[in-house]
Amino acid sequence: MRQGFWIILRTELFSLFISPATYISTFYFLALLGVGFRFFIESFPATNWILPPLSSLVLGLLFGAPALVPFLTMRTIAEERRLGTLETLMSAPINASAIILGKWSACYVFFLVICCGAYAYPLIILLIFPEQALSLGFNNIEHWVGGFVFLMSFGASFSAIGIYASSVTKNQMVAGMLSFSLIALYLSIMVFSYGEPVVNNNIDSLRQLFYTVGGSLNKGLDKINFFAVGIIHFQTILHQIIVVLFFLSLGTLQIEKIRH
Repeated sequence: MRQGFWIILRTELFSLFISPATYISTFYFLALLGVGFRFFIESFPATNWILPPLSSLVLGLLFGAPALVPFLTMRTIAEERRLGTLETLMSAPINASAIILGKWSACYVFFLVICCGAYAYPLIILLIFPEQALSLGFNNIEHWVGGFVFLMSFGASFSAIGIYASSVTKNQMVAGMLSFSLIALYLSIMVFSYGEPVVNNNIDSLRQLFYTVGGSLNKGLDKINFFAVGIIHFQTILHQIIVVLFFLSLGTLQIEKIRH
């Protein structure tokens, strides 16, 4: 499995890094993100934003994920199913888990590369306008680390959702729309539950049961308050690992279904 995983990972990374469509979508995404970040920084003194300014970039990447992740994942398995190369791949001595893990890892790595590209915006401000950057708190390394760990945890789960969506269809556009819908639904749940008080009393309603069981799965957006100031909330990371394992397992079962 290990050898097959590394082969799949190298192949998928090579495919992503030479694809013009990937670079075009990444360019427009980072350009729009940069414009939004610039206007936010300029208007920051007049806002009532209580989190560090760097968290605005993290939230921009988080809410931009429904538009970005499908471009990275929609063709990974769907295109191979359409071309018939998936059956050829499965005839090799490689199991479905290695296929799913290799493709997910490649998309996840590229997502992190894009996040690093976005982090170049505050870094440029820090280098060119050091006084303004210091007033915005860009010199606090814990803000950088906390925000990036937050993106790493949710980027992993979003990439897993995209891989699963690509495994259920032969049409990459359908896979992209399904991935967009699932990630947008997940973010909507977190937005609607944002700021609501956590009930610690007896569970006497389905709503309280949902919040108690879901934890940061449905209130993950609230946890940005921890990560933004450099406090790592390990429960959030654990919950995102659960989401990753769940959707990667579904994708693996789908591949096994095709094999048999």
